[in-house]
Amino acid sequence: MRTRLQFLALFLFLVQMGFSQSKIASLQVEFQQTRANYAIQLGNETFNVKGDVLIIDELNSGFNPVEIYEFRKNRKFLVYRGGINLARKATTLAFFSNGDFEVFGIEPYFIDDEVIVVDEAPVISNEMFQQLKNSVENDSFDSSRLELLESTLRTNFFTSHQIKELMSLLSFDSGRLQFAKSAYKSVVDPENYFVVRDALQFSSSKSALTKYIDSLPAY
Repeated sequence: MRTRLQFLALFLFLVQMGFSQSKIASLQVEFQQTRANYAIQLGNETFNVKGDVLIIDELNSGFNPVEIYEFRKNRKFLVYRGGINLARKATTLAFFSNGDFEVFGIEPYFIDDEVIVVDEAPVISNEMFQQLKNSVENDSFDSSRLELLESTLRTNFFTSHQIKELMSLLSFDSGRLQFAKSAYKSVVDPENYFVVRDALQFSSSKSALTKYIDSLPAY
């Protein structure tokens, strides 16, 4: 079992190794409400938006908490709170409009005129996702399934809907809750994590997940 886990983790790592965390990532955000003044907070750093495009370099790759503030008559209002996964050695392209903050592409460094669509990267490929599901289903015990699922979170990104689908492979709500907590920082769309919460059976588990996310370090 341990050998198969190590092999699968290594294989997934080689596929997704370009997205491991380091301070070599950039973010470009387009604002479609140019009359308003905004500021973006990534972790503990705040960046004022001048114009309709903000470009930030030398960021940590991987998960970054995000808050967006709008200034109205010298007052600051929080208009978005969530997070984003930044690809390593690449510029992550996003836009903000009417309270929606979405990623629409990845532009690798040093590659001219090539944009990787988010549906293709950095999210785990459909083929690899199906192989992962098959491997999990071949395990008889929930504990082994959970161990395998959590091992893939170290080197791969998922969508919230994929995490929900993987949770269905676990038999007990306790295991689903543990995996949901572990997977939160490995999704590219944390704003959609409500679908994961809905996959939990008991209201106590749903509440525990919400409290866990709220307890994460301040954005």
